[in-house]
Amino acid sequence: MSFERSYIFIDTSVYVQESYRFSGTLLGKLVGMSSDDELRLVVPEIIQQEVTYKLRETAEEHAAKIQTALGSNIIGLISDKDKKLVGLDFQIDQEKLVQSVVETWEKFRVRSNAKSVPLAGIDLSGVVASYFDAKPPFGKGRKRNEFPDAFAVASMVNFAADNPGRPIYVVSRDNGMLEAFSNDSRFRCHKELSEVFDEYNRHTEALSPAAHELMKENVKWITEVIVDELHANPSLYASEYPNDRIYIHDVSVDLDEMNLVEIGLDRAVFDVGLNYHVRAEVTGMVCFGYDDYDWDVIPRNFDGKMTAYLEVLTNSDFSELNKIASIEF
Repeated sequence: MSFERSYIFIDTSVYVQESYRFSGTLLGKLVGMSSDDELRLVVPEIIQQEVTYKLRETAEEHAAKIQTALGSNIIGLISDKDKKLVGLDFQIDQEKLVQSVVETWEKFRVRSNAKSVPLAGIDLSGVVASYFDAKPPFGKGRKRNEFPDAFAVASMVNFAADNPGRPIYVVSRDNGMLEAFSNDSRFRCHKELSEVFDEYNRHTEALSPAAHELMKENVKWITEVIVDELHANPSLYASEYPNDRIYIHDVSVDLDEMNLVEIGLDRAVFDVGLNYHVRAEVTGMVCFGYDDYDWDVIPRNFDGKMTAYLEVLTNSDFSELNKIASIEF
């Protein structure tokens, strides 16, 4: 079972600030959290294209510098034999070098299991209105040219509307972009990626004990919900019989252990270990004599262990359980 806790949107300015170190300390940490759906990375199409453009531009500058250095007068002082000895007897393929660098951005998104947000469907009229009204991320002077940022903001507003109830972290070094999100309660704005990790960790650490305590207080109700689920789906513990050939008399469940798997602002996912006992009757073929078979009702008991993933919805401080959103066995 996979539940998305929170989302994170990172502006191009942050990738530049991190020098595109997609396996570095902060972006590398995000890869693990995002691929596990813990803090899921969201990449609008316009950001994908903008980072690709800027990364290619930077890679081309460095490739040209390498080529210039190899052809410099200083390197020319070294004989061909000595160049070979020190590893300088080569020609670089600048385009392949640049392409290899650009591909690290695509690989980062794949490793992060990033969600892409297409440009199609954004509120273009809203972007144009913000431009003429000089509203963030637009402004005066050079800020009049912030169309990529405006498209990114519009994309994330659309994404938030399609994914209600999930906090979205925004990380940007651009004050105009942060201001564009600042009055929308669905977004949590930061200038540093490290600030997001600090806030996220404080949040989960603070709510974890409350979530555990809440589940202990509601064990009876949780058990009843699980019993109802087992009662309605006998194939969960009696897979050899179709549902229309088994009649349930009684189901009892003991919760063996309960571990917190994920936690969000108003929801938590628990890994629940169960011991179950089921008293039932099944319809099957019975031998009544030599080579004489017929259908009959047979009493059967089913005992065993299983694991259920339980998603619960709560209020913001985890003092009250609102409902059990889903169960998966």
